[in-house]
Amino acid sequence: MLAAASGQQPSAGRILVATEKSHDPDLSHSVVLLIRSDRDGAIGLILNHPTKTETYFGGPIPLGVRALIRSGTQPDQSDLVIPGVWLTSQIEKRTGVFRIYAGYVGWSAEQLADEISRGLWRMIPAKAEIVFDPNPATLWSRLLR
Repeated sequence: MLAAASGQQPSAGRILVATEKSHDPDLSHSVVLLIRSDRDGAIGLILNHPTKTETYFGGPIPLGVRALIRSGTQPDQSDLVIPGVWLTSQIEKRTGVFRIYAGYVGWSAEQLADEISRGLWRMIPAKAEIVFDPNPATLWSRLLR
C-alpha cells in the first residue's frame, strides 16, 4: 500500500492539489481527481485546466477521452468515483451536468508516494462541488489556501 507523509492513502476519490513546490510544467498549479489508485499505479484527471474548446486538459498522457457526470443516479456505462460523480468513456448522447477530459495523468505507485512525501501534493477528500466547480481557473489558488 501507498503511504503518504500525512498517513493518508492516495486512493480513488481523493483530490491532489499541487503545492508551490511543484515545478512540473504539466502539473504545476493543478488540481487532480484520482479516478484509480492501487499498487500498480494511479490515474487522475486534471480538473482545473479548461481548453478553448468544450473539453478539459485531463493530463499529458494523450490516450482516451473520459467524461465526469454529476448525477444522483448511475448513468449507463459509468463507474462511481465519489458520491454524485460518475466516470465514463461513453461520451456521446450525454445530457445534464458533465465535463469531458482529453488525456489523463498517471504515476507508478512508487512515483506518486515519493511526490507526496516530498510535499509536491496536498491530498484532500473529493466532493462533487469541487469536481464541478463553476470557476475551475481559480480552483487551485482557492484550494491551496
